[in-house]
Amino acid sequence: MTNCNSNTNSTCLKALLVLPMRRLSFPHDIALAIFLILVLCSYSAQAAVENDPLEPVNRVTYQFNHGIDELLVKPLARTYKQLTPAPIKTGVQNFFSNLDDVRVTVNDLLQLQFGQAASDLTRLAINTTLGIGGVLNVADTVFELEKNDQDFGKTLAHWGVGAGPYVVLPVFGPSTLRDSFGIGFDSLVDPLPSIDHVQSRNTLLAGKTVEFRAGVLSFDDLISGDEYLFVRGAYLQYRDRAVNGDFAEVAFEEF
Repeated sequence: MTNCNSNTNSTCLKALLVLPMRRLSFPHDIALAIFLILVLCSYSAQAAVENDPLEPVNRVTYQFNHGIDELLVKPLARTYKQLTPAPIKTGVQNFFSNLDDVRVTVNDLLQLQFGQAASDLTRLAINTTLGIGGVLNVADTVFELEKNDQDFGKTLAHWGVGAGPYVVLPVFGPSTLRDSFGIGFDSLVDPLPSIDHVQSRNTLLAGKTVEFRAGVLSFDDLISGDEYLFVRGAYLQYRDRAVNGDFAEVAFEEF
């Protein structure tokens, strides 16, 4: 599981940014589309120079997401972490990480990163077969094929699309306008939402959410000051690091 005390700062920032905002079912796609349309309608060209022109709306959405986390996701994650044996938790994490390599490989190809795509596709094939459906991370431990981090937001950035304003999405959490559209594309290549059996699909998506949240519970204590500003700064720092290879100059003194 993710341990923010032993990983790099960028990994810890990434952990914070997406909690508790992992998709649970298809209806959220519709909600996301509606929300983005409203954002586009309210976003003026003059506001483009500002980091967070939608802050009043974003703060309300952030509190809504925080309430979901406190009432539902976080308690489930704590129970899962306390009651589930470590080998099973590792297997569950490996399983979802293996499915995620589908999205990673597709975005490698869209960025014309053919060498990296070959590595990620090989990793996916090895873990799916020799790793018993991805439960065992054979590609990493035996073949030393490390997991890459790709998403469609990074693909858009690769082709010159600017980040746009900071946006807090209902359920999904911190984002930018560019990354928000990236979420929609990534959902199209994610194997889990394509499962026809509704109960199985939603069970797996909920399990993915709880598993991830359990892995970043220890990071909650690192948040200080104005929580909204802290998360916003962390997200923008992380995404700039992910896209450009370096941290952006984001003002944290606002806390």
